[in-house]
Amino acid sequence: MSNNLISVNNLKKSFGGLKAVDVQELSFKEGELTSIIGPNGAGKTTFFDLISGFQDADSGSIFLKDKDISNAQPYKIARMGMVRTFQLTKVFDRMTVMENLLFSGSNIKNDSFLRSFIKLNSQKLYESNLREKANEIMNDLNIGHMANSYARELSGGQKKLLELARSIINKPEILLLDEPLAGVNPKLAEDILSLITKLSDSGITILMVEHNIEAVMKISERIVVLAEGSLIADGIPNEIRTDSNVIEAYLGKADE
Repeated sequence: MSNNLISVNNLKKSFGGLKAVDVQELSFKEGELTSIIGPNGAGKTTFFDLISGFQDADSGSIFLKDKDISNAQPYKIARMGMVRTFQLTKVFDRMTVMENLLFSGSNIKNDSFLRSFIKLNSQKLYESNLREKANEIMNDLNIGHMANSYARELSGGQKKLLELARSIINKPEILLLDEPLAGVNPKLAEDILSLITKLSDSGITILMVEHNIEAVMKISERIVVLAEGSLIADGIPNEIRTDSNVIEAYLGKADE
């Protein structure tokens, strides 16, 4: 059995003639807090889409816990313990914040569960421990006062917090965070970074795409750098900070 929790080999994805992802070999070990960075258009979100099943690769293989998930549906990958957030938040606008969390925490198996959920909602028969867990997460993210607010009433930053809360209520093994700090004010950004660190310390493997380089350098154990879809650097923050390939990718090649 491999020591790698996630591994990809010869993973390729193009849109028309544009190469989005072309990663020969990359793996992530259990318990790592890894940030994936790179200039705009580097392929970071597409890489997340591929390993979480939201897009199909043109070629290559993806393994999760030594099982080939290259053609697996997102819900099956989620059941294996890997969940993700998105740049554009995905929440249930017609549900309250609390209902969003209870719905996500109920371990949905199929569409028929939605009807069961609505019935349970009207009868207020939720499990007390699930509600306690939801309250704990909301308090950690400082959104407890919004429990009864509808998701459609939240700001963009508040929806980002709600999506993060939904993603962790089932205590996933692996958490993919796509721009968790985007649209969030500095105080809430600090709270989110503290929570991410806390989740990592609890044993959750975290992969984070983030443009806030200061935040990346602050909390990451490892940084992977993509440019034009390919891996150009992989190392600890101090190594990445001074890597000539990374500097060139962000700033351009100096004139000779």
